[in-house]
Amino acid sequence: MTTTFLFARSKLELTAKEVQKSRRTKDYYEVVPIEEAVGRVSACDHFSPISTPEFDTSAMDGYAICSESTRLASAEHPVFFCVKGTIAAGDDSLTLPSRHTRDGPEPCFEIMTGGRFPQGELGEVFDACVKVEDTIRIAGKEPGLGTCIAISKPIPRYANRRFAGEDIQKGDLVMKKGVTIRTSHIMPLASVGIETTQVRKKPRVCIWSTGNELTSQKSHIRDVNGVYLTAASKEAGADATFGGSIPDEVDALVQTIKGRLGSSAVDIMITSGGVSVGKFDHVRQALETLGATIVFHGVAVRPGHPVLFALLPSAWGEVAFFGLPGNPGAAAAACFKFLTVPYISHLLGQEPEKPVLARLENLQLGSSSRKSIMDAPNRGLNCDRFRPGVLQMTGGEGLTVHEAAGVLGPAKMAPFVQANCWIHIKANEVIETGQMVYCYPMNGSLVS
Repeated sequence: MTTTFLFARSKLELTAKEVQKSRRTKDYYEVVPIEEAVGRVSACDHFSPISTPEFDTSAMDGYAICSESTRLASAEHPVFFCVKGTIAAGDDSLTLPSRHTRDGPEPCFEIMTGGRFPQGELGEVFDACVKVEDTIRIAGKEPGLGTCIAISKPIPRYANRRFAGEDIQKGDLVMKKGVTIRTSHIMPLASVGIETTQVRKKPRVCIWSTGNELTSQKSHIRDVNGVYLTAASKEAGADATFGGSIPDEVDALVQTIKGRLGSSAVDIMITSGGVSVGKFDHVRQALETLGATIVFHGVAVRPGHPVLFALLPSAWGEVAFFGLPGNPGAAAAACFKFLTVPYISHLLGQEPEKPVLARLENLQLGSSSRKSIMDAPNRGLNCDRFRPGVLQMTGGEGLTVHEAAGVLGPAKMAPFVQANCWIHIKANEVIETGQMVYCYPMNGSLVS
């Protein structure tokens, strides 16, 4: 019995939650160094254990001075400072020795970017950093005075000074639970001393292609789906392996699936082909032989309506099984994108991808015999439709989208040459040129 797309999605979400509840919490998490965490999913909120910077530091290479002492500085009447020491980034804060007296030039410290501002035992205030290029370095005017600098303009209070905690406060959230970790997350994590992170374990996925035409030495048919689904599973965050091709025989399917179930733990199994009602479509029969629970078989979507989802018993717990259509291209790709990927996302503790809205352009591209999603035969259908499209930013109009060029069909490859998104037309929806439609970017990119 064919089910609606929304019902199928809700069943997948519910199943993923039930599967997770049935397993031990530790089976879903692992700790990795942050430099190895890119592309993984954060398993917990990360809060800063410190404030940054931890101390008041210099934003420039220069000299730590008392800004008040430069209030009357000018080119005609420069103010002189005596350099009492050097502070590099990472050095402990220096303190002006108590033997210092107020006689002679004001004290200062040479300070590097990131250096901690010094203190004075007699109450000297080093509140600002004057840049090197705003000073003139000179020898001391008196014996034993050492190096001095001259400043010929007033320096504002707190100039070039970074205050403790002005960047990140202790307890601030620096990375949320459930986000896919990017390189941009690594910098704030490292800056507050977080060296490892807890991430979700990658769901283990095994993929097979089915069909005698793929196992025959005489056939010249290339296996597109096996390669695609393996790559796409990895892109979705899974640990995916390709198990090869299985001939269109019930026993071969049963033995292959049974063998994998008995070898090691697996979370998801995927086959392409063999799920329709043809003479050589045996996937459902094989699953039933193995005691699987068929959750749904047939979804009101185009392309890909024969898609199947089941749960297989195993020593490791229930294993999700997706039987995808065998037509390479849109059929397998659309079902994987809108059914399998959301299930993977739920296992990873993430919400399914949300669409963007774009204005639909009525561009007549490709063959004149091509059926558009706006043509009469496709208008108001009682099924959800997915078409590869081209999403782009148009000046003054925001995001626009049009169908990818090429003759469309469940096994056509040409539209994917230029496509960068999926256009989703909901069941019973009638669309017109200029209407806003839902789009799902491919490869995480809004525009090509």
